[in-house]
Amino acid sequence: MSYTKLLSLITATTFLFASDSSIYGWNIPETPMYIGGYVETLYDETEEESFLIDDIALLVTANGESFDFLGELEISHLSLNEETNRKITQLNLERLQLTYALGEEEITLGRFNSEIGYWNQTPISIVQETTTYPHIIKHLFPKATTGLMLRSDLEPQSSYRLMMQYNQDIGKVDQSIVSDRHFAMSYYQDYDNFSWTVATGLYKDTKGLYANYAGVGFQHESDNFMLQGELFSQKSRGDKSKPYSAYLQPVWFYDEQQSVVLRLERYKDEEFGADEGIVLLGYSYRPWSNVALKAEYIYHTQEPLDRFVYSFSVIF
Repeated sequence: MSYTKLLSLITATTFLFASDSSIYGWNIPETPMYIGGYVETLYDETEEESFLIDDIALLVTANGESFDFLGELEISHLSLNEETNRKITQLNLERLQLTYALGEEEITLGRFNSEIGYWNQTPISIVQETTTYPHIIKHLFPKATTGLMLRSDLEPQSSYRLMMQYNQDIGKVDQSIVSDRHFAMSYYQDYDNFSWTVATGLYKDTKGLYANYAGVGFQHESDNFMLQGELFSQKSRGDKSKPYSAYLQPVWFYDEQQSVVLRLERYKDEEFGADEGIVLLGYSYRPWSNVALKAEYIYHTQEPLDRFVYSFSVIF
């Protein structure tokens, strides 16, 4: 079957499952389990394979009185360019986690998103206002942790997380930092329409590089506006440190379906010899809650990477 036909089949199946925008996934009869997923197609002017299925993911969830289960298997960068070699470049176990609630505390075991900052807690692109992500993500700390996490509420509006990993990462094929040691702590303080966070941690990646990091973030939300920002610094051995990486992202919501986003970003990355500034201007349209169409223009102050990026994504 050609990739074009495969895309058509996936899209048709997606809309079949997503016909009711308030319910995603298919329930396995007489069980608490749901099977769903998401698909994202992408056009990026700088990619050799400009048009591709960026992500196809299978999601399995289950909820009980005191537990939650989530599994996510993802295929990435499936080319739709007939003139290039057709290949799957990435198959990865993104998440496989079991969370158990103990009163005011929760314990998560498995491979889960590192609960550090704000952006990293919403890794599925359809949930974000942009298709691309800031340099902080995937470069300053491990995007995912394979181990144990303790989450505890100190007060109704404050909480902390402790993350511990002392083993190999079960998602070894990843565009992010893949670690076999990771110890981190984060703290969140919430108010009515404002919250802030601070986090710190250390890790060892699979190449033997040790690094520690620390950062802060904030988020403000109102009916038609959101402002989010994060600043992190990473120190590692040798010349691979990231002295700073920061972004500020305001989003204006025109209505429930349309939004405009501006992202201002600055980072210094000694590993890649980059001292870069980025300006992003984007627009997103959501005809239904489970469908997103996005367009963005990205301007770089140093690297010749100015480009347009377009995406279409569906969760079902």
